[in-house]
Amino acid sequence: MAKQARDSKRTSIQKSKAMRNLAFLPFGALFVKILIIFNIEGFDWFKAANGNFAAGITNLLDGKYIPQYAWYGADGENYLRGVEALAKDGYLSDAGILSYWPAGYPLLLWLVGLIFGGWFLAVVAILQSALYAFASWLLSVEMRLGRLAKFSFPLLLILTLNPTLALNTIAIGYELPTASLLIIALALLSRFFRNGKSSVFSKESILAALSLSLATLMQPRLIAFAAVIFLLWAVAQFRKKSAAIFLVLSLSIVAIAPALMIARNVNSNGMPTISTNLGITMNIGAGPKSTGGYTNQATGVECPPVEGTPAEQDSARVSCVLNWYLSNPSKVLSLFWNKSVYFWSPWVGPAANGTMARNPWRINHPINETVKTEEGFNLVYGNTGKLVSWIWMIATLILMILGLRSLYRAGHLERLLGLTSFSVVVVNWLITILTIGDHRFRIPSMGASLLLQTVGFIGLFLKNRDRYRGNPIAVSWAGLHWKRRKEADNLPPHNG
Repeated sequence: MAKQARDSKRTSIQKSKAMRNLAFLPFGALFVKILIIFNIEGFDWFKAANGNFAAGITNLLDGKYIPQYAWYGADGENYLRGVEALAKDGYLSDAGILSYWPAGYPLLLWLVGLIFGGWFLAVVAILQSALYAFASWLLSVEMRLGRLAKFSFPLLLILTLNPTLALNTIAIGYELPTASLLIIALALLSRFFRNGKSSVFSKESILAALSLSLATLMQPRLIAFAAVIFLLWAVAQFRKKSAAIFLVLSLSIVAIAPALMIARNVNSNGMPTISTNLGITMNIGAGPKSTGGYTNQATGVECPPVEGTPAEQDSARVSCVLNWYLSNPSKVLSLFWNKSVYFWSPWVGPAANGTMARNPWRINHPINETVKTEEGFNLVYGNTGKLVSWIWMIATLILMILGLRSLYRAGHLERLLGLTSFSVVVVNWLITILTIGDHRFRIPSMGASLLLQTVGFIGLFLKNRDRYRGNPIAVSWAGLHWKRRKEADNLPPHNG
């Protein structure tokens, strides 16, 4: 008992020390970011609206008091038009933009505006930045307390200083909040096993489900992230019946957000749908003349017109595109290849394709100055730029695979974390090649991708025996062995 008490006290001290030491970097960066936010030109746009929230949003969209582009993500205006409609008409606004685009992110922005009024843009930027700082810190702490201690600070450093993620937290867009919530879910998964939990209804699983539900509220397709995370979590910990219960409970919590948006749309415009833009998005990336990405020409599949609500038309268009895929396998392979290249492409350069033009890092990228001269433009978009782009993409994939390989070989909790992270990235990629190639779409899974790349890169400089220190946290993968156990239970007792 005395030894157990000493071990518990030692663990508690180590945990407190790790939490304190690792907090300086992300929260110090958050403080710096807040200073930047308060000094962005145009911050006081709302004051000219005399305190009227709806009028302030309208003035913003009309080009009055508009902040620097750093405030906007790719679809910033569309989200703010949704906020404008909510500010004028309330939660059940029947504005088409709230059913064409998922209403979740505008709903959250609207709530911030109702509470903070003229501080609207600044508070959104601060909240998104604080969420990202907390997520990065939480995952690094969980890694520090386990066998991944040697990788915890390098990952925290990369997450905190990665310019795409760090700067994009101040933009109006769902990408960074969802990336943060995925990182939190991965950290909670690690904590569940590290604390030796066995209940199908634990604090960690509930919080992870709520995090992913909030992510799904902002981007419904991310429910696929939740499905793969909780499926692996269930199989790793529970046998058949308990795994099924765990999955149902967890995914039921995640489904609260999509159900909320469907209920809102039913009550506001009579359409039982989350959004009506899936068919249009899929059609941009399909068709005999499509490149798989965005082009200046109208491409896509020629779908027959369908009468009905926008939701019914969207469903018909989705079916039309899927049928075209099935009828044109050779073209599909070419499109899938292009979309994969676009998904992994750098933010700038000859291989780039997507909607990252107003990402704060893209706006302030050092290459911007280089391409202003003819020589610099030829360098960036010529053969040298193509070579660098492909080296960058191939290196990214190699480091991810090396990270997965290392974590898989480590076994135990590390194997589960590696498989979960890799599966999330793969699912995100698969969703992209079925819709449209856009490098912006990889942002929600970048936390998982960077975790694998960090392990892969740091592992190149460490011997196998030096990579993982400490006591392994066993993961039984009970869901894979229930048949074997059932057969063993039915054998007659051994009398030998």
